[in-house]
Amino acid sequence: MTNELAETFERDRRVLLAIACRIVEDQSVAEEIVQESWLRWHGRDYKQSDARPIFRQIVANLARDWRRSRTAEFGALSELYQRRSFTPSTEAVVIARSELAAVVRTLRRLPKRNVRAFRMRVIDGMTYQQIGDRLGVSVSHTHGLVEQVMVEIGLALES
Repeated sequence: MTNELAETFERDRRVLLAIACRIVEDQSVAEEIVQESWLRWHGRDYKQSDARPIFRQIVANLARDWRRSRTAEFGALSELYQRRSFTPSTEAVVIARSELAAVVRTLRRLPKRNVRAFRMRVIDGMTYQQIGDRLGVSVSHTHGLVEQVMVEIGLALES
């Protein structure tokens, strides 16, 4: 059954990528979403005959979730900018850009699972239990994943 499922998945991979790409408008994110759909499938007790529609639904749901969190992230940034009624000094802009670059570099070198847990906690506002359920790990492990990212970001900003 697993071989049939893998064949179905590979056969529909282009369609799944197209679905995700249409929603998230980013090829690399779409590829991650399609891979995540495979993992989600294996975490459930679905029938082989339901593979095609369920894979498509999982991909669409994951893509919408990603887009929703991205929209929330931009909304939060927009709100922050609106609260600041003054024009920052050139020095403040340079420092902020430098700090942002340090955070981005740090996030790029950390394991994706840790960054994903951090994003779910900080951006999506999910509880550790919800994150753990989604990642398939314990609450304490989830806390450790998020904490590691926070520590690494703190160290990057101190240097």
